[in-house]
Amino acid sequence: MSTAGPLSLRLRLLLAAALVLVLFLSGTGAILDRAFRTSIEDSAREQLRLRVLALLGTADVMAGRLTLPVLQAEPRLNQPGSGLYARVLDGRGQEVWASRSLVGRSAPLAVPMLPPGASSFDALTDADGAALYRFSLGVVWEAPEGDAHHVFAVAMAQAPFMAEAQSFRRALFTGLGGAGLGLLLVLLAVLAAAVRPLRRLAREVEQVERGSAERLDDRWPAEIAGLARNLNMLVDHERARQQRYRNTLDDLAHSLKTPLAILRNALADSPDAAPLAHEQIERMQTIVNHHLQRASVTRNPLRAHRTPLARPVQRVLAGLERLHADAQLELSADVAESISVAVDERDLYEIVGNLAENACKYSRRSVCVRASREGDTVALTVADDGPGVPAALRHAVIDRGARADTTTSGQGIGLAVVSELVAAWDGELAIDTDEVLGGAAITVTLPAA
Repeated sequence: MSTAGPLSLRLRLLLAAALVLVLFLSGTGAILDRAFRTSIEDSAREQLRLRVLALLGTADVMAGRLTLPVLQAEPRLNQPGSGLYARVLDGRGQEVWASRSLVGRSAPLAVPMLPPGASSFDALTDADGAALYRFSLGVVWEAPEGDAHHVFAVAMAQAPFMAEAQSFRRALFTGLGGAGLGLLLVLLAVLAAAVRPLRRLAREVEQVERGSAERLDDRWPAEIAGLARNLNMLVDHERARQQRYRNTLDDLAHSLKTPLAILRNALADSPDAAPLAHEQIERMQTIVNHHLQRASVTRNPLRAHRTPLARPVQRVLAGLERLHADAQLELSADVAESISVAVDERDLYEIVGNLAENACKYSRRSVCVRASREGDTVALTVADDGPGVPAALRHAVIDRGARADTTTSGQGIGLAVVSELVAAWDGELAIDTDEVLGGAAITVTLPAA
């Protein structure tokens, strides 16, 4: 079952920045909206306070009783249901005066009883369901008959203020939304510029993997210059190590070629010792070739491989068919053209060649090569109709020099070479009995490409 890969660095940065931006703009919008509502309430309070002072300016005492003109200079106080209301109570809570705008309402304007000099501002909902702002002021009216305590109250509808607040809120969030979108676009451009060196680094690493470039460029921003330098050191180290192994083993091979040739020539004059000596010489030659093959297996971890499997199988079987023409073996392959493995082509030929050659050596008549892809791996099976490998010996025959059958010629290192090659490419080797042909079935599991 496949799982989703981790988010890209660019997407992570974008999501984090977008989250911070949303939180910031939301907080800013809430603060500004709250500040505007507070300013609206302050404005309403000041307007109502001025209306109360205006009422106080029109009040007078006649015959020991506080009186106010029926008609006020403010037109809305004279118009029923205008949204601006006023009412005056005496110290006993009895109504002294009410504006004509209260006519027709189901209940009079509620007025709190305040001590002289005290004031209050609040929001309320009256009996008719209207939302109002109310300002009340307690006063003492001096008169010859004695001081009189009164409470003046003026209220106005909240609707105009709320409409203004809604209009401001729409404009505010429209502006903040546009600003946020603009900032996101700018952020996208900034992130694109910021990750451009990383993308270039990825492209250059891919070029090194394909073999189209020897190493990475040396010019990088300070933040990734160390990474690029270390990657170059890794590439150079792997290349130098691989070359050093090859040079050492080449020297070994060249140093042994001459003594081997001399031994062959000298043994030509000694027929009795020739078979044993030639066997040992061939063994030495095989060991030299084996070590040369191992040197070529040194992997560059930054180099990617994609080798189709069908062509090496077909070529190896064609060569073995000509080599074993006298035995009239039936060699067959069931390998789809679409199957590829992440293995170097030379190593793949070595794996298929050794397995197929062993199968031909021990088979009676039939050899079959099969391959199937299973997820991220490819299973390559080489089967024959020979005697097979006993279960007790299956682990031992992989060791260098071990042979399950001593009646055939060979040095006993073919499966050891295959095992080391397969392990070098993160694969596995298993020996079993083939259900179709009845002989040995050697399966190697290799990474798919």
